[in-house]
Amino acid sequence: MSRFWSIAGLALFAALLCPPVSAQGRDIYEVSTSDLAEIRRAFHSMGLKGADIARAADGRATLVGEFEDRDEVETAFSAARAVLGLRRVAPTTPTNIKYRLKGFDSAFASTVGKMMRKSPGAEKPAPKPAVSEPTHLPPPRTEARHGPRTYGLVVGSSKFKNLPEKHQLEFASKDAQDFYNTLVAGNKVKLDHLQLLRNEEANSNAVHAALRRLLETTEAGDTVVIFIASHGLPNALGKFDVVLYDTEFPKKKAGSKGDSLDMAVTNRASTLTDEDMGQFIVQMVLKDVRTVLVLDTCYSGKTFTEVPGFLPSRTRSLTRYKQEVAYKTAPSSESIAELAVAKDKAKEAKATRIVIVSASENEESLEMPDIGGGMFTQLYVAQLKQVNDYADAFDQTKPQVIKKARTVGFSQTPRLLVVPEDAQTKM
Repeated sequence: MSRFWSIAGLALFAALLCPPVSAQGRDIYEVSTSDLAEIRRAFHSMGLKGADIARAADGRATLVGEFEDRDEVETAFSAARAVLGLRRVAPTTPTNIKYRLKGFDSAFASTVGKMMRKSPGAEKPAPKPAVSEPTHLPPPRTEARHGPRTYGLVVGSSKFKNLPEKHQLEFASKDAQDFYNTLVAGNKVKLDHLQLLRNEEANSNAVHAALRRLLETTEAGDTVVIFIASHGLPNALGKFDVVLYDTEFPKKKAGSKGDSLDMAVTNRASTLTDEDMGQFIVQMVLKDVRTVLVLDTCYSGKTFTEVPGFLPSRTRSLTRYKQEVAYKTAPSSESIAELAVAKDKAKEAKATRIVIVSASENEESLEMPDIGGGMFTQLYVAQLKQVNDYADAFDQTKPQVIKKARTVGFSQTPRLLVVPEDAQTKM
């Protein structure tokens, strides 16, 4: 089982989402006129009157046309993926689409702009229905410190309140427990500095509250370790969401080819988005706190683009950043500028950021009963116990994961980002 699909459908979905790589490169992704016509028929059958599809410069399909709102864009994007598969549909470019409702781009500017300007400790609106958050950690201590501390947040959900049984996971909760035990062993992280959230406890209210708590508690020189095992879902802008226990799915189906999870549209306020994680890392970097993020979800490689200092050639210009944020939330121009400045400052900072993901941005992350958990997590934990170094353990784990995935006909390539390159990676 993967962090994305039920085990019964692995072979079929592998053929749909992971076409074989060939020397032709672009050719395997290029869409035909008949492909575009089939997508248009799907749009028509779903009542998406203004939606249209075109061939992008790289040969893939891309959304164009007019849409009522962001949900309609997501629905059209999911319908196109239902016809062609994930890799043959390009992420949506905001400049290629229009909204029919005048003033849509600024409709939420006031409330969202205020929300994004809140201090790190400010309360984030909790999704409804709210779930009470666990109180594993005591209030922040006020006594004098004696050197840097290490804090941890471990999240794993095998159960999901708003998903059918076939989309529940088998081992994510166990993987979280195993990673938690690894941090506790040898007193690497003190129990009163470590929080474990599993299944019902891994709800959106609790996870976001735990992150805010870490922002309030940590000081320069500290280390924060975050581990998450769950479903990972891509969205129309080529980003992705980590699904939490109570994540909401306003539209569970798009298209006529089944109800597989990749066609779902999430209420992003009830997820943990790549932007949430990126902004958390930015704020930790600005506080000079070493941050270690380990994700075992499908498509988790998409997180890298939100980490300050990752591949300068791919960093977004302020203009592009404005387009993407306006597409999602339309905050005030002041808020956009503040976020852009914070990212620029964090990019140049020397605080260590280590991001480890179980799969590349277009790959699934497998669960394997024969090793008793998520393939990446179980192999990585085994190495961590031996070498006590996040990067060294990763180097030993990566070839094992690649080889084992190939034995079942899959491609799974874990990835590691360490900034700066000479950063301290020991536990």
